[in-house]
Amino acid sequence: MKCILLFRSVHHVIKAEKLLKGKGIKVEIIPVPREISSDCGVAIELSVELKEEALNLLEGNHVSILDCYIKSKERGMERG
Repeated sequence: MKCILLFRSVHHVIKAEKLLKGKGIKVEIIPVPREISSDCGVAIELSVELKEEALNLLEGNHVSILDCYIKSKERGMERG
C-alpha cells in the first residue's frame, strides 16, 4: 500500500520532498491521482509504513499537508 500526501502548493511539495529524503525516507513526486482531484498538480507518494514518521517530520518542520490518502489494490483510494 502507498500513502499519498497532498500540499497547498508545488513549493510545499518540494520542501517536503527535500526534508523527507534528507531523513532517508524514500518518496516519489507524482501527479495528483484523478480519483482525488481533477486539478492539475503534484503530490508525494511513499510507503504507508513510513506515513507516521513522515507526518511527524513534516509537522515538526512546519510543513502542513492538505490531505493524506491511502492507496490499495483492494479498496482503491481512501482518506487516511
